[in-house]
Amino acid sequence: MGRAADSQASAFHTEISAPAPLERALRENLDLVRWQRYDAPLTPELLEQLADQARTQAAEILATRGYFSPRVATRIETGTDGPVVHIEVDPGEPTRVRSVRIELADSAPESAVSARLDAIRADWPLRDGDVFTQAAWDAAKRAAVAALARERHAAASIAASKAIVDPVAHRADLEVTLETGPAFTFGTVEITGLRRYPESVVRNLSPFAAGEPYSHEKLETYQRRLIATNLFASVQVTTDADAEQAGTLPVKVSLIEAPAHKVDIGVGYSTDTQWRVQLDYRDVDFLGTDHRLSSTLLYESKVQSANATLDAPPGADGWLNSYTGKIQATQIEGLDTVAAQAGIVRKKANERGEPALGLGYIVERQEPSGAPTDTTYALVGSYGYTWRRTDDLLSPHTGWNAAADFAAAPPGVSSRAFGRVALKWAYFQPLARHVDATLRAEAAAVIAPTADGIPQAMLFRTGGDTTVRGYAFESLGVPKGDAIVGGRYYALASAETTYWVHENLGVAAFVDAGNAYDNFSAPQLKLGYGLGARVRTPAGPLRLDLAYGQAVHQFRVHFSFGLTF
Repeated sequence: MGRAADSQASAFHTEISAPAPLERALRENLDLVRWQRYDAPLTPELLEQLADQARTQAAEILATRGYFSPRVATRIETGTDGPVVHIEVDPGEPTRVRSVRIELADSAPESAVSARLDAIRADWPLRDGDVFTQAAWDAAKRAAVAALARERHAAASIAASKAIVDPVAHRADLEVTLETGPAFTFGTVEITGLRRYPESVVRNLSPFAAGEPYSHEKLETYQRRLIATNLFASVQVTTDADAEQAGTLPVKVSLIEAPAHKVDIGVGYSTDTQWRVQLDYRDVDFLGTDHRLSSTLLYESKVQSANATLDAPPGADGWLNSYTGKIQATQIEGLDTVAAQAGIVRKKANERGEPALGLGYIVERQEPSGAPTDTTYALVGSYGYTWRRTDDLLSPHTGWNAAADFAAAPPGVSSRAFGRVALKWAYFQPLARHVDATLRAEAAAVIAPTADGIPQAMLFRTGGDTTVRGYAFESLGVPKGDAIVGGRYYALASAETTYWVHENLGVAAFVDAGNAYDNFSAPQLKLGYGLGARVRTPAGPLRLDLAYGQAVHQFRVHFSFGLTF
């Protein structure tokens, strides 16, 4: 039985008898219910007319939700507080999708367009047996057009579409014809809103050049790069594609500059490092040099640090330099460290393939409980490359990511010479319509006869929210005295399957295995497994896990946010 009308409605009341989701839709959309908000009483003739209209409106509302053969009855009774209109709804059997046909208006499309059409068909959300609703039908068509328009054909559209409903069989046959429209290339970049900074700061971050084929992903990349500079409070990168005008497509960059100085204070909690208090200071034009200064004071239960990074503006070739300095203290698994680091990294702003060269110096004091204190230092040169080949950089559904990092510390300027290599790989693959799988593997090694004399920052420990769940943060490593310290070798393998109950809410099952150790010939991987909840957000996935660590026979709760790769 539906809810009684608000106490403010004195003329009449409406009672709706229908399944809960449909009752809600009817109450929000029926004109009859809206009339309850007025205090003026209605004549019996007008109330009867509204009740009759409610039957027709209810049928239309139910049709948009897949019920094309409902039975709707209304009656008016006299109540103690005025007339009561009863609406009784039997929605009947919902109409379900029977067939889907998606075609192109162009009978001989190029291979790239054919591949996108195949992907549109594979990702089409309204499948055989699904309840047909107007909202899902409209959303599916919008998604199909957006997918077709991502590369070259920015003015793609729907040439024709129809849903043929059989109310007797309660089935719907769907047909969509897509029109690619003309092919576009990027034109000139038009920039508005700059006052303090030269246009080169904006142009040097562009991932495309004039004359290149249009790509919506490159527009999104350009916008993310501009936002990441922290120079702007608002960034809009847009185009205006016209199906009647093929050719170049000007790109409009509309900017609002951010304040030159900004201070942020934050508090938080993570299951790895526990309570956190953080103070950030940013200067986007440090000493008038166009360099960006970002500095952070961080106090966590297990980690305390002060760091500063000075980023130079990118050059015309897309490369930029970052200068960093950091002091950090940690108290993790019986090992206390205090370290000071300084270095320079030269990297290229390219999210799909990101190279980076670095040179840094680190001095570290290690105090393992129950073992002697040691001071180590190293001059480290490094090279790394990251590949991202996923459909979405923040919340990937299919594809893979990989990273390789190589480093070396020479003798004389380091307490021990060593080499270091670290490899990471992640693979994302849908198994079924609402089921995604993720596989992850990591391996690393420090090439040296012993770990003695090597800073802990260059060695390996594992365990925690984003590595081997079921174990405390960095609790897997090499025993030394009463502490767990870093080892020269590291391995991790993880498999996870997520069932998406709704579009952005899922449940996951996972298995992790990993460890850090000093004896390469006899690795002992620790196993953790459990269940978790997943939430897709615009900033990346949110994860809440309950994991069992088989080696410690304990359950642990883990919380993490964002893509760890």
